[in-house]
Amino acid sequence: MLTGGFFCDLMKAMGIDPGLAMTGFGVVEALSRGGKACDWGAIRTKAGTPTPLRLKEIHDQVHLLMEKWAPDVLVMEEVFVLKQFPKAAISLGEVRGVIHLAAQEMGTPIKEIRPTEVKSALTGSGRARKEQIQRAIRRILGIEGELDSSHAADALALALTGLSRKEGFRW
Repeated sequence: MLTGGFFCDLMKAMGIDPGLAMTGFGVVEALSRGGKACDWGAIRTKAGTPTPLRLKEIHDQVHLLMEKWAPDVLVMEEVFVLKQFPKAAISLGEVRGVIHLAAQEMGTPIKEIRPTEVKSALTGSGRARKEQIQRAIRRILGIEGELDSSHAADALALALTGLSRKEGFRW
């Protein structure tokens, strides 16, 4: 809802780029025009640690981030895995499951978006390269310098795209 060109209740979206070794996150707050990057980074788990402990770490960290930022929506990419890597699909499903659980515990809805939709929303091309996406994110959010993690950049892109699907948000 817009009043006088400003959001009455600023909407926040949290983007999540799930992975067992590294889960990227990004929190974006809607402004009257564009958005503000509130927080971004990556949750890293240690190789060799039993998978259940790694999953618990991801769940706990996502839950803490959601408590801290109280996003209105959590945005993740729709599942995309290559059939020649079935173990990766299983691992990704487990990570997505604990993220869904954290969102459910917080009462936060989840929106899933196709990777091509994110690329198209930010650059106008569904085939954009990672560098193009990162440039668009930095321009839209006013971030100077390089983003330290491609996973965090992907998460910010997801959050921005999720916000762009809401009425009244433009960059």
